[in-house]
Amino acid sequence: MFEIATAFALVGLISRGVWAWHMGAWRKPLSSESHSSRDYTIIVCLHNEAHHVDGLVQALLDQTPPPPEILLIDDGSTDDTMSLLQKWQAKRENVNVIGLDDGGMGKKVPLEIAIQAARFPILLCTDADCNPESKDWASTMVNDIDTEYDLKIGISLPLHTSGFLGRLQMFESTRIAQNYIGMAESGYPYMGVGRNIAFTKSCWEGVGGFQGHMDLASGDDDLFVQDVYEAGMRIGTEARRSGQSHSVWPHTWSGWMRQMKRHLTTGIRYKTLIMSVLSIPVLADLMLYSGCAVIFYSDVQKVNVIHSGVWIATCILLTNALVRGLTFSAFLRRIGRPGHEAFWLISEPLMGLIRQVLVLQVLIAKPKRWK
Repeated sequence: MFEIATAFALVGLISRGVWAWHMGAWRKPLSSESHSSRDYTIIVCLHNEAHHVDGLVQALLDQTPPPPEILLIDDGSTDDTMSLLQKWQAKRENVNVIGLDDGGMGKKVPLEIAIQAARFPILLCTDADCNPESKDWASTMVNDIDTEYDLKIGISLPLHTSGFLGRLQMFESTRIAQNYIGMAESGYPYMGVGRNIAFTKSCWEGVGGFQGHMDLASGDDDLFVQDVYEAGMRIGTEARRSGQSHSVWPHTWSGWMRQMKRHLTTGIRYKTLIMSVLSIPVLADLMLYSGCAVIFYSDVQKVNVIHSGVWIATCILLTNALVRGLTFSAFLRRIGRPGHEAFWLISEPLMGLIRQVLVLQVLIAKPKRWK
């Protein structure tokens, strides 16, 4: 039993290490830095976002150079969102507004209408509660679109990170970013975030828009990215801090759980290849930790501690923590975050448990609304 458990743990350690090293986003940004003038449209879908409208539009107008078009679509808001948008439209000629009578049930319908109405062939999507990291955000994201890439995946992290909940949200969003940026750069793009994604209109039309998953409340980012990948189109990444955005995340545990459940609804539609690649670290962790658990259990009562297999299990766990910490710290520094935040990997078991509980809840009752 001891030998089998040790072999299991070692195979898990090697598999997890290789995956982390290869998919851990060690690479430099794929796109070159340039601020050449491009014709593009920034698209934002809003539903009852009156408290964000003025800050959002001003931040977008402050981009250097100013966006050729900012297209804001109100998805049936019942507050003052539409009236505030119309005021901005009257003041600035590059601000256009579309209003829908009914909405709030899904982001894809208003987003589809906005994409079709956009004046320019390059599209940059963000959310109403997002703030660009810099005035170069838009030019950084649309750079190389249509010339080198059909779609570019960006990063969006929480705006407020105070308290344990905020720190945990920052860790989870950064860990997810490391996964999807690393996998995209390794040739297996599987998702982006709708809060920061750029693509060509022809790319969107080429995969049939969102028609393949219109029945889901989410999927306008991850399933769309997988459709683009499966169609053989060019996908790039943007990890520089100047190309990032920050969004307001829920300030309560219940709000955050609802947000994560909405995002989990698309998992059952993932492509087989992507699911296979994503399952590697899960299976590796299962082998590693179960093997170490058996070693500890079988050797914990041994009197001769020096020759006990506990030391083998301890070394395996420490090696795993070192490799994971180094790769995560490297990614943090690459995106402009402090490397010492890799310490929050210690909370990964807690997040893993939360995700499993949410998956079960989603299987029982799928979220129908996007707000």
